[in-house]
Amino acid sequence: MNNFEQTFFQKYIPEWQSIKGIIHEHWIKIVDSLLVRIGLFTFIPSFLYYYSAWVQNNVSFVFFEVYLIIIFLKLIYDVFNWYNDVWIITESWIIDLDWALLKTTSVSVKYENIEWIWVEQAWIWDKLLNKWDVVIHKIWDDEFRLEDAKIPYEALDEIERISKESQQAWEDAEKDKFDLIMEALGWVMEDYLERKWMDWQSILNKKRLPRREYIDKEVVFDEDAIDLR
Repeated sequence: MNNFEQTFFQKYIPEWQSIKGIIHEHWIKIVDSLLVRIGLFTFIPSFLYYYSAWVQNNVSFVFFEVYLIIIFLKLIYDVFNWYNDVWIITESWIIDLDWALLKTTSVSVKYENIEWIWVEQAWIWDKLLNKWDVVIHKIWDDEFRLEDAKIPYEALDEIERISKESQQAWEDAEKDKFDLIMEALGWVMEDYLERKWMDWQSILNKKRLPRREYIDKEVVFDEDAIDLR
């Protein structure tokens, strides 16, 4: 991951997150698509236009130029779309970014919700080109896939490392939460027992006092009351 990718994809993640890695689709996918489209929609029409008198007579050159500009813009869009369909690895999530001109969507999964990650290769060419399908299986039997991914193994290692750190942090947080609850319960019980002990001591002390002294200590008279003692 270079500085350009770090800056470019930062807008797709929360500000408090940082990018640890980017997984792109393999370049062969867009090259293959561009070659097919350039051949079908550019070379063949151009050949027919320049070598066919009938086409030249029935199609204005201006229309043909507009057609070529539209095809060129579509190819640029395809390249940009390929570049933006990535997995963004942060310290808390893996974000599956699906870019589109009018609507961009992203699906994120936390590391503690990942059951496993595996990679698949369908053909021998995949092995030669180092092209993989990466699949994340979540704990509720859901998954998402990045097809024809260019897999830098350091990115997978980063996912595994961050996933383990996240899981350990989650377990530590749960343990700390349990310890805090038990400590709070201990304080409550200690306070309760202390108050009960003080109540018992007070009752016992009252019972030891003579009747007259008990009345003097416990009975409070109004100023207007008549003392009949």
